[in-house]
Formats: sequence, C-alpha cells, structure tokens
Amino acid sequence: MGTSPGLFFWQDKLGKNNPHTLQLTWQITGATTITPIPVGTPVLTTFTAIAAQTTIDSFLGTTNEFLIAQFDATSMGIDSFGVIVDMNGQVDTLFSADAFFDAGTYVPRSVPAVATLTSSSLTTQAAVGANGNLAMRAVLTGLDAATSGILCVRFHFRSK
Repeated sequence: MGTSPGLFFWQDKLGKNNPHTLQLTWQITGATTITPIPVGTPVLTTFTAIAAQTTIDSFLGTTNEFLIAQFDATSMGIDSFGVIVDMNGQVDTLFSADAFFDAGTYVPRSVPAVATLTSSSLTTQAAVGANGNLAMRAVLTGLDAATSGILCVRFHFRSK
C-alpha cells in the first residue's frame, strides 16, 4: 500500500475515495520500550493504562475525543499497544488498520475499524474520533517480552 498522496486521479471519484495510508514505525529498544522512526511524529503511545483524561485531551487539544476508559488497565492488558495520533482533524473515515512487530518472528494483526473504541475491554480496535484524529489498541502476542526489533502500525483512511 502506498503512502504517497502525489498522484492526481483524472477520475474524480477515485481521487476522493482512494484511501491514504499512514505508517508509523518504532524501534523496539527494550521490553515495552520504543523509539519512533523518525523522531518527532505526533503520536501518544502506551503499553499500559493512561493515568488521566487530561493526558489525552492535552495531547490532542480536544475534549473527550478518546476516553481514558478506552485505555484503562483492562483495555491495556498483556501484550497490548495503544497509539493516539494527532491528525489535526484531517481524517474523515477510517477504513481499517493493521499492526505488526518483528523481533525475530513476524507477528501481524489486522485491526478492525469501529465507530468508537470499546471502554474497559481488551480488544483490538481502531477508530477515528469526533474531531478527526486516530486511535488504536492492538494485542500482539509476545510484544511485552520483545527487547529488539520493529513495531509498525498502519491506518487506511479517507481525508476530509
């Protein structure tokens, strides 16, 4: 799947409906420790519960777009990874997402798009928020024990 938005479609319907792909990548540097590639991407990542609603709201500059209950201790269990992406309100529709890590063994996971992330539920899901930002939770077997390798998330969406 390409990430380049440079192609201009002569057929207007293709240009509007062709999904964009946003790929986010991290280097796994220790158990539940990652470094973004490249550094500076506007994402909030977590392997455990997010402590306060203000953490999410301050990061996005929105109010309750994604709730702390969607990233609580139940939602962020063993081998869980969560990411919230500040898209500056650009996303209209999220079609799907996928996540994988490779620490010597490739572990892929399809991530279904849902209308709203389920609160207090250890489920693999992705959603676009009311203000056009993205969030995802995925359970990737063996992730907590990985101390090296690559972690990657892709969102397939239509922009506004």
